[in-house]
Amino acid sequence: MNQLAASVIAGSLEGKELTSDELKFLESMPHAGLTIFGRNIDQDHHEALSTLCQKIQKGSSLRRLIMIDQEGGRVARLKANFPNPGASLDLEEGSDSSESLSRIRAYGQTVGQALRELGINVNFAPVADILTEPTNTAIGNRVWGVEALPTLNRSRAWLEGLQSTGILGCIKHFPGQGDAKLDTHLSEAVIDLPASVLESRELVPFRGLMGISPMVMISHCIYPAYDTKPASLSKVIMSNLLRRQMGFEGVIVSDDMTMGAIPADEKSWGEAIVTAIAHGADLILVCQKLELWRLAIQFVSEEAKKSKAFAEILASASQRVSKMREQLVC
Repeated sequence: MNQLAASVIAGSLEGKELTSDELKFLESMPHAGLTIFGRNIDQDHHEALSTLCQKIQKGSSLRRLIMIDQEGGRVARLKANFPNPGASLDLEEGSDSSESLSRIRAYGQTVGQALRELGINVNFAPVADILTEPTNTAIGNRVWGVEALPTLNRSRAWLEGLQSTGILGCIKHFPGQGDAKLDTHLSEAVIDLPASVLESRELVPFRGLMGISPMVMISHCIYPAYDTKPASLSKVIMSNLLRRQMGFEGVIVSDDMTMGAIPADEKSWGEAIVTAIAHGADLILVCQKLELWRLAIQFVSEEAKKSKAFAEILASASQRVSKMREQLVC
């Protein structure tokens, strides 16, 4: 069961080069992949990152997911010598005219080409949230708009450009995090909007984009209109709303499970990861420490050994992730 668990959990590295422990760990199982952060990048010498990506892929029969948050603006792991004209909200002064969308599409294509040259095959972007809460600095100008349709049109153009290069995108943070007043990196956050508002506003960009996006990232926010649990742990939101009602057939990926919105004590943290998978997540992100990556695999494997029902859910998640990995071009 360890190998099955490893195929749905993506970890991270601590430095700019693989340590002997990290290399041994990667070689030990068919890991799904990992996320690249600023700590893994020599901003002055991107060729070192390209070499790192080659080492990550070495020996894997199926290309691993090498993922990054390269939204542009302030959320851009690659900072120097990389295309970044600024925050998404401010590009083209917020316009969704045909001329503006053409330039946004070209920008997405430029980003995709640059990522592909480095060996990065997934970009956790675009942000499909709508900025409706002015104090929401965690999301802020990372969004593509403050209204539903411009957000959809602008983010779709960028995603089309990105994916025209073979790099996969990921729309986030379902079902919409633009109205949050707190930062889920630090603590629990509640978005107390009626279901009617979520349906007519927040869900509009996701509904319009999910037919071309292979991945949807789930928010850690709580949406009382749907559930008392964070969306990333909610069967109502992942399995019922996104999968069944909206018809999404791709990979549902958790936001980082080491964020402050998720309990940090070992037992509760492990239970949260198991719950996320049981309730609909296909891919789990663990973005700190090799020890936590190992621990997440252990929790998931042990649950699969105890529960046949969970083992079947885990196998389905693994199949969806593997199917996506077959599409990877680098």
